Amino acid sequence: MKSKEEKEYEERVKRRVLILRDKLKEGKIHIAEHLREKVEASLLKARFDKNGEPDLDTIDGFVRSMALMAENMDHREKMKSAISLRQIQEGYFNRIEGNFNHFYQMMIEANASPHQLAQVIAYGKHDIDYLNEPIESLLKDLEEFWELTAESGYIHLEDDNDSIKAVFGGDLFPANNENIASKCGIYTDTIILPCPFIRSRHMFKIWDKNQRVYFLLKHALNILQYKELALAEFENPIVAILPDKEMMDEFAFEEIQKLGEKDALYHAKKIFGREFQSIDELLEFGKELDTVEKVSKEIKDPKRVLFDTEFKEPLEIQIKNQTEGESMRAMQTNNPGIIVSMMGLGRMSVCNELLAKATKVGGFPLIDAPTSWEYFKWKLEYDSERTYPDKDYQKMHIVKGLNGLDNTKLQWIGKIPPTGLIELRKAGAINEIREILSKGIDELVMANELDFTSTSHKVFNNLNFAFNQHQENIKKLVSKKWKIAGKDFGSWLVMGSVEIASACLGTPLYGLSTVALNQIMDAPKIKDLPKTVEKMKETDRERQNLKKSPLGLMFIYKK
Repeated sequence: MKSKEEKEYEERVKRRVLILRDKLKEGKIHIAEHLREKVEASLLKARFDKNGEPDLDTIDGFVRSMALMAENMDHREKMKSAISLRQIQEGYFNRIEGNFNHFYQMMIEANASPHQLAQVIAYGKHDIDYLNEPIESLLKDLEEFWELTAESGYIHLEDDNDSIKAVFGGDLFPANNENIASKCGIYTDTIILPCPFIRSRHMFKIWDKNQRVYFLLKHALNILQYKELALAEFENPIVAILPDKEMMDEFAFEEIQKLGEKDALYHAKKIFGREFQSIDELLEFGKELDTVEKVSKEIKDPKRVLFDTEFKEPLEIQIKNQTEGESMRAMQTNNPGIIVSMMGLGRMSVCNELLAKATKVGGFPLIDAPTSWEYFKWKLEYDSERTYPDKDYQKMHIVKGLNGLDNTKLQWIGKIPPTGLIELRKAGAINEIREILSKGIDELVMANELDFTSTSHKVFNNLNFAFNQHQENIKKLVSKKWKIAGKDFGSWLVMGSVEIASACLGTPLYGLSTVALNQIMDAPKIKDLPKTVEKMKETDRERQNLKKSPLGLMFIYKK
């Protein structure tokens, strides 16, 4: 007598096999040439009864694996057809605007930033209970909304293989006093932003009333600054807002946390010049360094103790300030040893999460905060060093400022108002400029570990040449006295740098969203990768999800 669980499993397998049969008939599944003979032999064994139901005794393990993949494909198709990405964005912005449009209009009329208006209201003399009390219900509503729509949103972005997608990370949300799409929207197709309410929802339980109201308003007003860009009608949205973490299952999230711990231990090794086998060991080590003097004596690489790139005081003073300020509140301790030893844990977890999210959608990380950018570069450096311990890891890790290759100042389009960006997209103007960052990136991403250094230099030279040509194009455009959205083209130009970071390691395996598919299709099996280092170049060329994607990107200009 079969149990209820066994019967349910058999029904699921039958349903999968039927889906597989339909997908094969529709020509939606393509079998790798070297597997074709085996697949056909397995499929020929399959039998169906007079009602069209598969006989499970004739369905071997190979067909069952394919059926599981077909079921996943069918699920994705249904999730995409259920709701469009634009409908998801409309639903999200309707919720935010319906609650905060009054404050947004106040901000526009006062020509203020989200921070400024939120600060005045949250810390003013007026009663703010009417804003504080509904926060829990608002967060619950957003969580329920994303539970229904987030998966569909990510599938839409994952299946868009031909666009240049930038995934924002390193902070709760882009800086509120500038629009990140204005800064780099010409050079990307879609910028994927996180929902700051979801990203900080646990903090609302810790913050006091004034902080809760401040971040409630700041988040909402900052989000509404992107409404026009997110809802503009284009095949590839200029901006899309989706939650992070919820896109990953519990197992994947735990794995990313573990990777963050390993990176934090490695970062601590760099700081203190000694090995740590576990977070508990590192924590115990830090507890003993209970004065600024004790921890300072143990630090072997002061440059790795980075709280904020804007802090210029001597390190001892910075550490003391952290025991009384931000780090003390975040870690809930004033022990300087714990603060310094554990500082890499949160930062490295964010780096791994960002890499996973970017890999999942086939995009590249876009970091807007200089401090987060430094940790991201260290993350890539550590990956390279640990992957190739017998090689000069500095040659395996590339970070270049495009304006630094020939010592010229770089001028680029970086302050386009949303209306101007939309107008340029609609007109199809200067599309070749937006394509610059993809020039030569294929060579960089697909390079194997043996020729990575020479390839990367070639790529950056190509990019620098492209930007030099870009400078000439800009001069011509300025001379034409163009006006877009009522502003002179020249008013959108900024001076600064564009950095690209990459490493020969490629992309973390844990981030691949097509693992099941790769096991039976052309891509190599994960378990076989350690045996195929010599064929890494060929392997990399098959990683279509990395097409035209540097591993990290940051735009910086002087305000």
